[in-house]
Amino acid sequence: MIFLLKEIFDIENSLKLGHLINQENVDVGIDINKMVSRHLAILAMTGAGKSNTVSVIIDGLLEHNGCMLIFDMHSEYVDAEFTNGEVNIIKPMVNPKNMEFSEMKKLANIPPNAALQERYFRKAFNTANDRIKDGTAGTTDFIELLKIILEEMYGEGENANEKNKIMDVLNKIEDLNIKYDRLLNTNVSKILKQIEPGKANVLDLGQVDENTAEVLVAHILRTALKSRKDYVKNENKEALSYPVFFVIEEAHILAPQNRNPQSKYWITRIAREGRKFGLGLCLVSQSPKSVDGETLSQANNMIILRLVEPKDQRHVQSASESLSEDLVNQLPSLNIGEALVLGLMTKIPTLVKIDEFKGRQRGGDMDILGQWKSQKENDEKELKKQEEEFDDILGGY
Repeated sequence: MIFLLKEIFDIENSLKLGHLINQENVDVGIDINKMVSRHLAILAMTGAGKSNTVSVIIDGLLEHNGCMLIFDMHSEYVDAEFTNGEVNIIKPMVNPKNMEFSEMKKLANIPPNAALQERYFRKAFNTANDRIKDGTAGTTDFIELLKIILEEMYGEGENANEKNKIMDVLNKIEDLNIKYDRLLNTNVSKILKQIEPGKANVLDLGQVDENTAEVLVAHILRTALKSRKDYVKNENKEALSYPVFFVIEEAHILAPQNRNPQSKYWITRIAREGRKFGLGLCLVSQSPKSVDGETLSQANNMIILRLVEPKDQRHVQSASESLSEDLVNQLPSLNIGEALVLGLMTKIPTLVKIDEFKGRQRGGDMDILGQWKSQKENDEKELKKQEEEFDDILGGY
């Protein structure tokens, strides 16, 4: 029996995920090619073991010189240590010259119903790019160039209403420059150029707001899809020449069910088209019911850890043809680190005890008591130090 089980789960070119829950000596491997090309979703309630599972998969891919880019919403992987490769930290900076109008418009906070503001901003944006191309910009600061052009437009305004609308855009550009001074950098290289194969590439989004994260994720996925198409179809050697596996942490924020941010659009585009061009997705969420159903349905592989809430269970079931009622009923009873694994990357739906990640990363619960105790000890040391300094002062009189 055990021999037969080992034969079933012995998959060529596989990544060892763990072992069967009821058979510790039967390892479970998943097909890497099918996992990456057909996309993956890792879903669970908080504290069930998502971060450990993601880390095991990243470390397993590094063993095969894999290339992944982790959209790290909470800086969990910034100081991670993997046994099979290094971490390459990518700062959340983008060259505004490489951004599309819609991306800059989002950062400038120009609302959809502000038609005149959008019109003047678009004109300034296009003029700025034209001046850069023909060498008449006069500055390398893209935001400063936008301000110069808008000021010129203001001076040429034909009436007070037109000038007021242009001034509204100028004010938004000023706000953009202040708010995103660290994000927009005309000297930084394209983010795709900063990705290194064989390393865990981490885009640290822990210090940016959700609006910025949405713009950055959309920008990267858009340029990655375009670049991979250019490489595969046109054999452009300057384009992205290797497959990339994108790990989308907090997928319910970046691809939400009830909103339509740009990040959701491009995540869905990658989910639909990425397979042809070597771009894979891993959607990670502790709130499955809040992840866009269409996007989730494109994940042909799932690792589902403990899920208790019925709405989460039903939403996941509606997105997966392989998730039967019997399997759904087992999700609430799973222990920490236990998961239901199903999809094209495994031969049959399987209950797996995920391996414990041997490296180091920040995910998991904080030691609250330990931190309180440490704070008390530090306060007592500081008080004692102040008392000793006070005694020394009094002793001098």
